[in-house]
Amino acid sequence: MIEIICNGDDEAKEKNEKNEKNTAIRRPKNIKQIGDVSSDRKIYIEDYAFTYIRSIAYGTPQEEQSGVLLGECQKSGEEKCLFIKGVIKARHSGEDGRQDIYFDEKVWNGIYADVEKYFPNLQVVGWFAALPDVTTERMQYLRRVHLDNFAGNMKTMYLINKAEKDENFYLFENGDLKKQKGYVCFYERNYEMQEYMLQKRGVKSVEAPEKDKVMKSIRAIINEKEEQKLQKKNAVFMYGISSFMVVVVLVIGINLMNSYEKMKNLDQSLSSIALQMSNMNDNGSEGEDTAGGVVSVNKLDGNVYPTRQAESAQTDVQQPPVQTEGVMPDTQPSGQSSIAANPEINHAGSGQVQNGQAEETDTAPQVQTEAAQDVQAGAAYETYTVQDGDTVMGICKKYYGSISKFSEVIALNHLEDADQLYVGQEIKLP
Repeated sequence: MIEIICNGDDEAKEKNEKNEKNTAIRRPKNIKQIGDVSSDRKIYIEDYAFTYIRSIAYGTPQEEQSGVLLGECQKSGEEKCLFIKGVIKARHSGEDGRQDIYFDEKVWNGIYADVEKYFPNLQVVGWFAALPDVTTERMQYLRRVHLDNFAGNMKTMYLINKAEKDENFYLFENGDLKKQKGYVCFYERNYEMQEYMLQKRGVKSVEAPEKDKVMKSIRAIINEKEEQKLQKKNAVFMYGISSFMVVVVLVIGINLMNSYEKMKNLDQSLSSIALQMSNMNDNGSEGEDTAGGVVSVNKLDGNVYPTRQAESAQTDVQQPPVQTEGVMPDTQPSGQSSIAANPEINHAGSGQVQNGQAEETDTAPQVQTEAAQDVQAGAAYETYTVQDGDTVMGICKKYYGSISKFSEVIALNHLEDADQLYVGQEIKLP
């Protein structure tokens, strides 16, 4: 025979007991002990809740008042502590002439509505009853009300006997309500109870002046709480705005850095292009402005350059002056042969040369006249033989350092087409 033993439930119970022993009860610091609280079941009530119950009880001495107690229960090992932090007065409709204490469906609906509105984080831990006088019969009635509505070992009843001003807490033990020897009143900022007291303030306390001071203090505390909430919301909002502005500034900074790099690269590219164009102008390379007359020497196939017969035949020897009608020159330039004067000038513009001289062509008088004009003007010039790649502008830059005498060179050499030079051609430089 095999016996199976299940230890799961026992292990779970032991684990829960260990957790309960290790759990520390959060006890309030500011407390006032009333009576003997040496039992392992202790009751703590917050001062505002305690004050509100007394104001209800003694505000109407001849009426019965009741309500529920709200709070929480904490355990640590064998010790159990009940903390009461809220109170809700039961609203009796007074139907059917009933003036006693009862909790029907309508009463509970009103209580749960107030719990949800003012004390959403608390639970029902008991109830209170304030009677003008407590008799044996009324005590039995209160016992039935407790068992019907607040069953449980840690559900308490706070009973106030107005006639004798006797106030005591009760817990259910051994099938009956047992009066506790003492309890503890603690003090803290109970904002929920303060707000409920302000909203439900309908009955004045016996100690009216002191109560007014308390209410003023409560209002000040609630206003302070609301201001703190508002400041917290504003701080969160400002933090979000600040974070957004930081992101915007970072994005703008990154875009500016990228734009700066692009502008820097563009500036370098423009500087490089300007430098290249400057070098091309200084070297007189091809591609300069043709409007200024700067054109390189045209080169044909086979390294043959076009020549002009009339210009290639020019030399530095001065031509004899043109003969005019009836006038003979007194002197002759050195290095020239004497030329006989012919008294008769051919009206066609051609003349006869004596002593075996060749007959001049129609263009000879014009060339001689231009040469004579240069001699008469006393112009002094140098000659330059055109080489491969030379231009009029390039020659001016080479000899004068600028192109200021570009027009004079063209006029002096009587260049009909200033855009073409030929290799071997002699250019006069003024």
